[in-house]
Amino acid sequence: MPLPSSLSTLPGASEIGRAGSRLRSVVRTPAKVTWRAVARQKFWTAVIAPFGGVRVEGEFDSTGPYVVVANHGSHADTIALMSASPTMMRVVTVAAQDYWFVKRSRRLVARGLLGAYPVSRDGEGAYEELRGVLEDRVAESMSVLIFPEGTRSVDGELGRFHSGAARLARDFGIPVLPVALVGSRELMPKKGGMPRYSPVEVRVGEPIPPSDDVVAVSEEARAQITGLLSVPRRPYPVSDIHTIAAQAMSGARGDAVMFAWGMAEALSFPVMAEMSQVWLGITQPGLLWRRGAAVVAGSVSGVLLGHVLAARGARLPAPWTRPAMRGATARYLDRGPRGYWMQALTGIPVKLFAAESGRRGLPLGRVALHATGERAARMAASTALIVVAEKPLGNLVRQHFGPYLVATGATFGVLLSRVIKHWER
Repeated sequence: MPLPSSLSTLPGASEIGRAGSRLRSVVRTPAKVTWRAVARQKFWTAVIAPFGGVRVEGEFDSTGPYVVVANHGSHADTIALMSASPTMMRVVTVAAQDYWFVKRSRRLVARGLLGAYPVSRDGEGAYEELRGVLEDRVAESMSVLIFPEGTRSVDGELGRFHSGAARLARDFGIPVLPVALVGSRELMPKKGGMPRYSPVEVRVGEPIPPSDDVVAVSEEARAQITGLLSVPRRPYPVSDIHTIAAQAMSGARGDAVMFAWGMAEALSFPVMAEMSQVWLGITQPGLLWRRGAAVVAGSVSGVLLGHVLAARGARLPAPWTRPAMRGATARYLDRGPRGYWMQALTGIPVKLFAAESGRRGLPLGRVALHATGERAARMAASTALIVVAEKPLGNLVRQHFGPYLVATGATFGVLLSRVIKHWER
C-alpha cells in the first residue's frame, strides 16, 4: 500500500539532524556590518598590501557564522584572515592571555586592532572560559577564529589539532570552516625578525557540520587543511608594466638601450646615467652588472664625442645646469684630466666636464682614461646598492612597478632640484 503523499515528504535522519543543529544554535540575530569590522578589514588590508597582499582561493559564505580553523605559523595569520574574510563574517579572535595581555603594547594590538578576547591556553576550566567569552558574540552572528594547534609552528609542519574548535561548533550549533594559510609564515616567521615580502594565499575549505563526535570533526578539519596546504603556491604577482619593460629590455636590445642612455646623458640628456639602472636595469636583476657596463661604455663614448665636438667649437644644449657649475668645472680641470674624478662627488653633469676639456684641448687619451675610471667607479657603487636592495625588495618592485617608477621619479626630481638650488647660491 503506497504511503500518502503527505508522509512521503517526511524528512530523513540527516535532515532531522541538521534541523536539530539549527535549533540548538545560539545564533539569535542576523549578520550585520559594523564600522569597527569595516575599519579593521581596511586597515589590515592596507598593512599587508606592501608585503604582497592576500589572495583568497575558494568561497567565504558571508552568511555565517562559523568556527574558522586555520594552520598557525605566524603572527601574520590573523592579519591575513581579517583582511581576506568578508566584512559580513565579522571574525572574532581569541588570544593567549599569558602572551598578548601581559604587556600594554601587546594588549593594545590585541584588543584595538585585532578585536581579540583573552583566554587561557590550558588548565582547568579553560574551555568553559573560552565558550563563555564567545557565546554572546556568536549569538550576534559573529564568526570565531581558532588556531587548533594552540601555538605557532616553528618548522611549518601542521601540528595536532585540539578539540576546542569542534566543541565550540557543537555547543554553538554552527559549522567548522577549515582554512589553509600559505605564505604567512614566510612573511613573518616565529623567530624571523622583521616582516618580509611574501604574498599570502587564503585557501577556503568546505564547511563541516557540528557534531557530537568532536574528534571526527577535528580530524576532518585537519585533513582538509593538509590537502589545501599540499597545493603548490602560485607564482609571485608581477605587474603588467614590469612585464612589458622586462620584455623590452631583454637580450642585446637592453644593452643597446643602456648604451644609448649613457651616451645621451654624457652629451645633453638631463637625467643621470645611474637612473637607467633604477628604472630599466632593475627589470633584469641578473644582468645588472652587464647593463651597468653598457651604460659606462655609452657614457665614456659620449664624453669623448662631446670633448671632440667642443674642441671644434660646437656647443651642445645642457639643460638643468647653472653658470656656477661651469665655473667649478673649469677650476677642477685646471689640474688636467684627473679633474674628472671630481664629477662623482659634486653632482655636476659629466657633459660639462666633456665640453670644458674639449675647449681646453686636453689630451684625448688621458681624458678617456680618467673619464672611464670615474664613470666605472660611480656606476659600480650605484649598481652594488641596487643589487643589495633588490634581494629583499625585488618581488615588491615587480608587483608594484608602476608606483615604484612614480616614487623613484619623484625622489629623483626632489634631489635634482636641491642640487640645482645648491649651485644657484
